[in-house]
Amino acid sequence: MKRLLGLLIALSVLLGGVMGLQVDAAIAATGQSFSNPSLLLAAELRNAVDDKLSTAYGSKLDINNANVQAFTKYPGLYPTIAGKIVQNAPYESIDELLAIPGLSDREKALIEDNMDEFAITPPDPALVEGADRFNNGVYR
Repeated sequence: MKRLLGLLIALSVLLGGVMGLQVDAAIAATGQSFSNPSLLLAAELRNAVDDKLSTAYGSKLDINNANVQAFTKYPGLYPTIAGKIVQNAPYESIDELLAIPGLSDREKALIEDNMDEFAITPPDPALVEGADRFNNGVYR
């Protein structure tokens, strides 16, 4: 792993010289040194979605930005209840999940059993636009 990281750093330095990239300036801006280049690489590759996915909610599922497939780790929610949750998004609060039209008492109970696992943040277009929310093409 260290060897691979060293090669990546060497490549970025080489490309920096060839393409006029400011690798040294990036290192200075992040306060990192070559002794810990993984933090530099991670800092350069972050975007708004990365920031949203690594919020203070930790491992909780962000209901307004999740796709149906993300519900597979919650027994009983995938695919039927997950589809209903995604179709009725966005939500202002977790409690709104229980007001989804057409939920049976059993479905409401399954949602209630998992309420502590959910979080709500504003929808991000990069995560919710298009059909990927319902079928992201990831199959097991």
